[in-house]
Amino acid sequence: MGEVLQKRFPDMVALFTGLGFLTVLAELVLMDHREGIRILAPLAAGLGAGAILLGLGFPRGRVWATGLLLLVGGMGLLGLVEHMQEALEASSPSVVRLVDEEGWEYPAYPGPLREGEKEGSPPPLAPLALSGLGLLGALALHARKP
Repeated sequence: MGEVLQKRFPDMVALFTGLGFLTVLAELVLMDHREGIRILAPLAAGLGAGAILLGLGFPRGRVWATGLLLLVGGMGLLGLVEHMQEALEASSPSVVRLVDEEGWEYPAYPGPLREGEKEGSPPPLAPLALSGLGLLGALALHARKP
């Protein structure tokens, strides 16, 4: 059993990386991550899964698949920057103050969310899942013996 695992370890890592890409893709679709620049995340997850299939299915496509997976890793870093910007914008809400006629200030709380607004900020490190899977898949395909 140990010999089989050692011989097929890069293939198994690549396969589980492909399943990881499909899981991230399903999560992004369920979270309705499809507007504007946010469409890049599901595209990157699908591209990563396709690159894994390309690298495992066609020995000559291994170099292309490795390059695509490195590109997916870069797209994850782009998503990290985007999420950090959104988190910074969400963490500094506008201050609402009530002042009476005499000049006394009272704390006030923002009202209910308006239509189209979402509560909270996006998780800042979530796009790193794409980067990690991309780099792991690229390493697995590079270590795979033709």
